[in-house]
Amino acid sequence: MNVRYEIFESLGFPISVKLVDNSQKDTILLLHGFNDTKESFIFLEEFLNQRFNIVSFDYRGHGDSGWKKDGLYHYNENIIDLHGVVNVYLPETFFILGHSLGAALGARYTGIFPEKIEALICLEGFSGIKPMNVERENIIKWLGRTSSHRNSKFKTMSSLEEASNVLSMVHPRLNPEKVDKLVRTLVKQVEDGKYIWKSDPRTKLGFPMPFSPGLSRELWRNILCPVMICFGEETHLKAANLQEVLSHFKNLKYIEIENAGHNIHHDNPEKLIACLDEFLTYNQLV
Repeated sequence: MNVRYEIFESLGFPISVKLVDNSQKDTILLLHGFNDTKESFIFLEEFLNQRFNIVSFDYRGHGDSGWKKDGLYHYNENIIDLHGVVNVYLPETFFILGHSLGAALGARYTGIFPEKIEALICLEGFSGIKPMNVERENIIKWLGRTSSHRNSKFKTMSSLEEASNVLSMVHPRLNPEKVDKLVRTLVKQVEDGKYIWKSDPRTKLGFPMPFSPGLSRELWRNILCPVMICFGEETHLKAANLQEVLSHFKNLKYIEIENAGHNIHHDNPEKLIACLDEFLTYNQLV
């Protein structure tokens, strides 16, 4: 296994990319969730390394990628950065595994370029359609927050133990050993010896405009490859219209993972790995 890190200039913006060469014939692109990093699939690494070469990267404002000076982040920028990484680092065809925001990105990108993707695996990442008046109110709230939160300060923590204590409240299903392992992928040490989260706190301002629901559905219908969509049985983010969402995917395997919330790959990686192995084997993909 050969692991290397590079900084990719996406339209002049620094994006941190991780490349893992396992001498495999297939390559998988990992797309992390909101406020996670490219290392967030840590509990799936052993399984994936046995089957794929791996490419992953940090979104703007996340992980080891740059933070925007104005603190304003847009979903479409992620699409631009994703496409740039694909053009530079991915072979002609490849697999995608995404979680939450990464799953939403991966599903739309697969619909834009269906000929490039061998299989799409989404760990959640689909929310319901909001009424237009609600979207309007969200935009108004976002406009009101941009000036007051533009100079949001990051939270400092005195030790990794303090960071682990915070993370354990976000991931109550994880034992202390897993929390300690995960927290090291999410924080960095600063000059005074304290720690901060790697994600720019201003990413929490949200995206200024919603992605068109109609366009999303057209892109999902355009997907040609086998698709596996997983939700945690105990997730708090399952859309009320999930069946309508799923109806737009062809060649779909839908699975709910027991003993798991939104972060399936952290809460129950063993069950998820078994489902991944079955999906890949059934479709003769590896």
